[in-house]
Amino acid sequence: MRLAIVTSWFTDVVGGSGTAVFFNTFTTGLRERGYELEIITPPPFKSADYVEITLERFLFNTELRTDPRLANADLIIGFDYDGYGIDAQTSPPLITSAHAVFADVIQWESEPVRTMVQAQAFFDRVAMEKARRVTIGSQYAKDRIVTLYGIDPQKVTVIPHGMLTPTWMPYIDSEPPAPNDHPVILAVGKMYPRKRTNILLRALALLRDQHSDVELRVVGDGLEWDRLHALAKELRLGDNLTWLGHISDDRQMAREWRQADVFAHPSNQETFGYVYLEAMQLGKPIIAARAGAAPEVLKEAAVLVEPENPEALAVGLDHLLRDPANRQAYGQRAKERSTLYTYKKMIDSYTQVITEVVGAGG
Repeated sequence: MRLAIVTSWFTDVVGGSGTAVFFNTFTTGLRERGYELEIITPPPFKSADYVEITLERFLFNTELRTDPRLANADLIIGFDYDGYGIDAQTSPPLITSAHAVFADVIQWESEPVRTMVQAQAFFDRVAMEKARRVTIGSQYAKDRIVTLYGIDPQKVTVIPHGMLTPTWMPYIDSEPPAPNDHPVILAVGKMYPRKRTNILLRALALLRDQHSDVELRVVGDGLEWDRLHALAKELRLGDNLTWLGHISDDRQMAREWRQADVFAHPSNQETFGYVYLEAMQLGKPIIAARAGAAPEVLKEAAVLVEPENPEALAVGLDHLLRDPANRQAYGQRAKERSTLYTYKKMIDSYTQVITEVVGAGG
């Protein structure tokens, strides 16, 4: 069976974050199942500016209708709104693989990004209306799609994510963890407003009252880089905070995870959250906001605190840092829960959806 996979977003983890992790896991799994894939992506972006990138993505989609590679496919799978411009009457059937749910993201954005997110939300709806099926990683995200876009819930299938082993993960056990001489908190993720790294920085400022030598180590970059650095300076976080940016060296990435006492991710909006799965597989004690897909994905395997509340986050971090036995218990629960989210289960579920859509004649 020939599948056309359409995405205008970055397919590398540096640019594409969790969606890129999914893309590479997904396409590898489909090839392993014997599907013939035609990957359709735009030329490299001419700009690093989010607004200009979004406009280039729209242009790619307007030209997609006449792409001959679509006509030769048995099925089209578009990522997020990609594929909104196809002619649903004459093209092969479309499955929309949703990830961002842009209408859910708008509330955290400011101009000029906000306008671009609103435009993407509009095309999100168009793509989902044209699609024969919409897939998404959590019930939370499905509910948002149904509420915000008015999509028939029967059309939306929840398929929790699984993942291939990240290239850095095999290095975790390459050397034993060194004893930390101070508490270490790790945060990993793109610096988007909805990730609420600002709440974590404010919690860190409060946490110093109980743990004066605590260190937060932040992996990642993104749109909020300058704003977050300014906030850190305002809070005078100094030696309590280490900015690591994007880490491309696998051994260094493994070392950061290995040495972390606690993993913190106070995001308000995840449609699944691959970074939760990474932390779970490593058996790290996790603290997260009780928001987005986190309660559904993590359940009892993490400390969940009130979102938008630095004081609650600080209390939760203190709860974990002061008690090694508590950290061990949460880490064990996390590791056990990670077994629910496997690569095989995810690909099995997508194979079933593909078979149903093609079998129904579109």
